[in-house]
Amino acid sequence: MGFKKHLKSFVKNWPFILKTARNLRDGKLFKKSFSKAIKGKNNTLKIDFSARLMNCKIEITGDANQILIKENTVLNNVNIYIQGSRNRILLSNNVSFNRGGALWIEDEYCELIIGEHTTFEDTHIAVTEPNSKITIGSDCMFANDIDVRTGDSHSIFDAQTNKKINYAQNIAIADHVWVGSHVSILKGSKILSNSIVATRSVVTKKFDQEGVLLAGTPAKIIKDNITWKRERTYENETHFEVTAPIERI
Repeated sequence: MGFKKHLKSFVKNWPFILKTARNLRDGKLFKKSFSKAIKGKNNTLKIDFSARLMNCKIEITGDANQILIKENTVLNNVNIYIQGSRNRILLSNNVSFNRGGALWIEDEYCELIIGEHTTFEDTHIAVTEPNSKITIGSDCMFANDIDVRTGDSHSIFDAQTNKKINYAQNIAIADHVWVGSHVSILKGSKILSNSIVATRSVVTKKFDQEGVLLAGTPAKIIKDNITWKRERTYENETHFEVTAPIERI
């Protein structure tokens, strides 16, 4: 008896295994963790078995859209919306949204790509207007209350010519970028590797130098030749030690 016949015989004797496999394929085992509403044709939602989604919502309205959530990705209280057709969202391995967030795509041929081991606290990311794109590299760290958007969502016109003057522009954030809390990263922004964006800054343009500290509204370079790491370190790697018990007051 060949392998396929053995497999069919095994599944026939253990129907629970077949049901579980189908539920995994269709995402039914995640119903308690996320809801989905997909309207349209040829849409793809692929969630790796090892990914964890908790209290999330996924809504797609349109055709030929694609959402890929890779290995060990964790989404906690994240809403994902696609309104349009032929758009793509890729969350690479080990991406984490720890305290909520929202991913928005509107219009057509838009793309959002997030690299491996990038972490977010509460971040809102919006890709709007046709052919717009946001790329975020690997090992980035986003703090709380951050807004990243390619467009303004509403149109602004020159009063004399009646021509639109606020078209969307792509955003590119390279590997190993630390974004502080309450930051806005707006259309046309570019941030290179090993850089830091200080708290409450507003990034509005391209920066073509690696390892810089950006701060202000609009953000500018206030220090260069820097890098950073997630771990807290101490001067000379010396830790404070408690040599005597602390008395109660």
